[in-house]
Amino acid sequence: MKKKSGFNVKMFSQTAMLSALTIVLSFLEGMLPELPVPGAKLGLANLAVMTATDLFGLTGGLSTTLVKSFFALVTRGPVAGFMSLCGSLLSMFVMWLFMRYDRKKFGYVGIGVMGAVSHNMGQLCASFAMMGSAVLFYSPFLILIAVFTGAFTGIVNSILLPIIRKSEKYA
Repeated sequence: MKKKSGFNVKMFSQTAMLSALTIVLSFLEGMLPELPVPGAKLGLANLAVMTATDLFGLTGGLSTTLVKSFFALVTRGPVAGFMSLCGSLLSMFVMWLFMRYDRKKFGYVGIGVMGAVSHNMGQLCASFAMMGSAVLFYSPFLILIAVFTGAFTGIVNSILLPIIRKSEKYA
């Protein structure tokens, strides 16, 4: 009997594609006009992170998150890379927890909102560590924007993920 190695080529290749998608979406998002709150973004790359987390669990989510943060580090510098890592890791873990324990209760929109809010909270904690308490006044604005951007991410994923899951059955 041949022992299985535990390496899943299909999961690896699909996670790699979703990681590449985070880079493309991050790049495209950088070309869009800014939202009313400076530094706030739509969170397009979080579409791929949420998808990877949903399809492949913690491993897939963590992989895409690290690629996304590395891209920010390389293209925008160490502060942006650190901010991206702090926000993205917290967001991915929060989304993973809610997907794992009660996905149906919150739905993709609720999970998207919680992911966006936690992303902003992670970035605010990173900013607080670097600059002190002056950044805390910014949190109500970021939370408000996160509700809308997270809802957008959740709506898009609630449309795309069932299609992806259905296509997986035929792959």
